[in-house]
Amino acid sequence: MKKNHAHAIAGSIYANYIIQSIAVIVVMQFSFVLTQQFDTTIEGLGKIASGIGMGKILFMFVSGLLSDRYGRKPFILIGMLCYVLFFVGLIFCTNIHLAFLLAVLAGAGNAGLDTGSMPVLTECFPQSAGSASILIKAFISIGSFILPFIVTYVYDYQVWYGWIFLAFAIYMLINMLFLLPKSFPSTANVISPVNNGMKDNGSYFIGKPKLSVEGILLVLMGFTTSATFVVIMQWMPEIAKHAVSMAETDAQQLISYYSLGSIISVFSMAYIVKKWLKPIQCVIILPLLSSIILIIFLLDMTPFMCRFTAFTMGFTAAGGVLQLALVVMQQLFPSRKGGAVGVMYTLSGLAFVVTPNVVPKLAIIDVRYAIIFDLIMALLSVIFALIVYSRFKKVIDMQKI
Repeated sequence: MKKNHAHAIAGSIYANYIIQSIAVIVVMQFSFVLTQQFDTTIEGLGKIASGIGMGKILFMFVSGLLSDRYGRKPFILIGMLCYVLFFVGLIFCTNIHLAFLLAVLAGAGNAGLDTGSMPVLTECFPQSAGSASILIKAFISIGSFILPFIVTYVYDYQVWYGWIFLAFAIYMLINMLFLLPKSFPSTANVISPVNNGMKDNGSYFIGKPKLSVEGILLVLMGFTTSATFVVIMQWMPEIAKHAVSMAETDAQQLISYYSLGSIISVFSMAYIVKKWLKPIQCVIILPLLSSIILIIFLLDMTPFMCRFTAFTMGFTAAGGVLQLALVVMQQLFPSRKGGAVGVMYTLSGLAFVVTPNVVPKLAIIDVRYAIIFDLIMALLSVIFALIVYSRFKKVIDMQKI
C-alpha cells in the first residue's frame, strides 16, 4: 500500500477517536442539562452512560470476528453512523430508557470502530504497529481535553447544547464521506519490524502461545486497565467535589488535567516503544506507576493532589496501556487480529458497565473506597502483565519484535 494512502486512512481513523472519546463522557459532562431533560439524577445518568459499555459487550466480540472475515471498512463506517444517530438522538430524547438505548447504540458504534480501526492501523503500518496503535490515545485525549472547555462555555453563556451535539454529528458525517472511497490494506499483514507486509505468521515464534494462559490474562487486562482509567475519567470530578469540596467548574476541569497527561504520555510512549522499550515491557511499567500514584492520593487528598492525580493518572493509566496490551495480544495471535480486538474490548466494555454502577455506591460510603477500587484494578494489571511477560519470553524471540 502507498504510504500517502495509508496515512490518509490513518488520519481519518484518528479523527474518529476524537468524537469517540467525547461520546464516552458526554452524558456525565452535560449532566447540568441532561438531568433536567431526562428528569433523573446523577445516578440515573450513570446508568445511561453504562449503556455505552453494554453496547460494547453485546457487539464487540462478534464485530471482531466479522471484521477478520469481511474486512475492516464496513465496520468502521457502521460505527461512524451509530455515533451520528447517538448525538442527534440525544438532542430530541426525553425518556431515560430511550436514552439508555441510544447509549447502547453508541457502544455498538464503539465496537465497530475499534474492531475495524485497531487492526487496520497495524495492517497499514506493520513495522511500527506499537506507535500507530498508541497514537489512538492522543486523539482520544484530545476529545476528552477539549470537551470540558466546551461544557464550560455552554454552561457560562447558556448556549443550547444541541448545537454542540449537531456539530459532533456533522463532523462524523464529513469524515464518513472522506473515508468512503478509500481502499484498505490486506488483513493478512502481520506486525513485524523487519518486513513490511510480511505474511509469515510464525517468523518470530520460538514456541506456541497458549490462549488458555497469556490469552486469557491479556483479555482480563482489557477489563482491569480500562477500569483503572474509567474511574478517573468519569468520576474524578465527583470524587473531588465530595472529598475536598471542590467547586463544580474546577472539578470538571480535572478532566482536562487528565487528558493533558494522557496526550503527553501518548507522544512520549510512541517514541519510547519505537526506540527503547517493547509494548510487553510498557504494560508492566505503566500500571505499576498508576498503583503508586493512587497510594499517594489515598494518603493525601487535597485540591492540589486531585489535580496531580488527574494529570499523572492520565499519563500512566490513559496513556495507551490498553492499546499496548492489544499489540501484545496481536503479536501472540497474529492471525486473529480482529478477534483479539473484539475479545479484549468486550472486557473493556464490561469495565464501562461495572465501574459506573460500582463507584457511586462505594463513594457514598466513603470516597476513599472508590480510589481503593481503582488501586485494586491497577495492581491486578501489574500481576497479569508480569505473568504474560514470563510466558512471552518463552514463545517469542524478543530480538525479532
